Amino acid sequence: MKVFVTVGSMLPFDRLVQSADGWAATHPDAVVVAQTGEGGWRPRAMAHHAMLAPQDYRRHCSEADLIVSHVGMGTVITAAELHKPLIVLPRQRTLGEVTSDHQVATARWLRGRPGVTVIDSVDELPAAIAAAASGGALTDFGQAGRERLVACLRDFVIGALHRR
Repeated sequence: MKVFVTVGSMLPFDRLVQSADGWAATHPDAVVVAQTGEGGWRPRAMAHHAMLAPQDYRRHCSEADLIVSHVGMGTVITAAELHKPLIVLPRQRTLGEVTSDHQVATARWLRGRPGVTVIDSVDELPAAIAAAASGGALTDFGQAGRERLVACLRDFVIGALHRR
């Protein structure tokens, strides 16, 4: 199994990186690569890069069997385009990971969408990955799912712009 972990390009997300690194340590047969940002946690069990060029980021997404991420819309869209199952963990304002709870709100909106599994805690990550590995809870977006997700994302972004 190939897993790509990404925290995006704006902020570190040590809570997710450390959890994914812990999972990688107990699954040496998995190939795990992470884009970690400039966080304080240095992975020991997975290959990692602070930042990836856009073409390298897309290549890692394309080669992965599963993408694990913060709730970044760029990653959600990329996963949908590439037909990759996605596990997302929202950053939380109360933990100082962001300045607003926009990722929590977006995760709530994404919950139940095809191809996306939202987890609320790093404790849920191992089970979510296991479900993906067994072909269980995670599924490909599917053509209809991708089209619905892209349409919903478009409406969501346009609505947010109009509310400004």
